[in-house]
Amino acid sequence: MEKKQHVTDIVFILSLFCVFAVMALFVVVLGANVYQGISADMTANYNARTSIAYLGEKVRQNDVAGGVDLREVDGGDALVLVQQVEGREYETWIYVSDGMLREVTVAAGTQVHAGDGQEIMELNTLVLGREDGNLIGMEATDADGNVFKSAVSYRSGESGNL
Repeated sequence: MEKKQHVTDIVFILSLFCVFAVMALFVVVLGANVYQGISADMTANYNARTSIAYLGEKVRQNDVAGGVDLREVDGGDALVLVQQVEGREYETWIYVSDGMLREVTVAAGTQVHAGDGQEIMELNTLVLGREDGNLIGMEATDADGNVFKSAVSYRSGESGNL
């Protein structure tokens, strides 16, 4: 009779251990899925917010008379920064094409096409526009459709299409 109780105790303990192992595995899988979701959201936020901060900083760096302009590249908005280097004028174009924020620097007057620029980061759309006063409105949409808006003020006065 004692032997039967001993087998029952072992079966009970093994069953309890299996339930514990299955629950532990379930918690690990659930945690991995949560982490994956959080990581994807952080990446999307990083791309959109960083692009807005990047554009704002570029406007501030080129805040001189005639240094900032808004134009179009193949139907999309572009931020154009005009610089004088050793007596020659150059333009840096920042725009979105094929789901990527791109940047290209060319001699002034050179025609820029959407595929010309160096890829900077993922971004679906970029909408730029002049708002009241000396504000440039910026709206970036990430790959998941999240929209981030910002505005940057420039102090040098109007230039180009601003």
